[in-house]
Amino acid sequence: MSNITINILESTDIITQKILQALLPQVNTYLKKAFNKCKIEIEKIITTAIIASPEYQSLLGGQLKYELGLPDPQTRLSAIGKILTNVTVTYNKATISKNSIKGSFSLSAIQSDYTDILAIPESILTTEKGQKLEWLKWLLLFGDKTIIKDYTVVLGPNPRSRTGNAVMVQETKSRWNIPPQFAGTLNNNWITRSIDSVNDEINSILLNALEE
Repeated sequence: MSNITINILESTDIITQKILQALLPQVNTYLKKAFNKCKIEIEKIITTAIIASPEYQSLLGGQLKYELGLPDPQTRLSAIGKILTNVTVTYNKATISKNSIKGSFSLSAIQSDYTDILAIPESILTTEKGQKLEWLKWLLLFGDKTIIKDYTVVLGPNPRSRTGNAVMVQETKSRWNIPPQFAGTLNNNWITRSIDSVNDEINSILLNALEE
């Protein structure tokens, strides 16, 4: 048997680059598909978290509904929820960096200053007297700041109530603000707390997508 000699004319680095170039289109196709699938699952998780939150439930039929005087909370919450749960996946195509393939992506939903949801009509309540009550802004950003001086909310059936079960009455040296258990600031509010509660689930979905 004669000996066969193979001479490799190209360096290891060049061969590696050629292999990576061949794999790159497949990697981009796979990652784009994986992250788009993640988008659907993450939207479901965020939706569930928001609906289960104490704030949502209270707005729907509890203390917040009556304190804020929301006569149609379901309609308002549905409009807000569509924005909150509309996740955008921004995928940056994978590229070859040295001897590896690297790609990145980002997930985003609402704007960091909440201007998108605060701009919709459902975030503002117009009273019979034409007053504009920015109830969602109060809930998300005002913390425990005084919103109305010398007034307090009295819970209970009342024919003058927008919701039928609470009315604001004048009371000297009193103050009305968002109830402390629901109060929120820019970085710690109903929305951030809801999303934070499912961070582990979101991370798990992303990791599973990459490992499949």
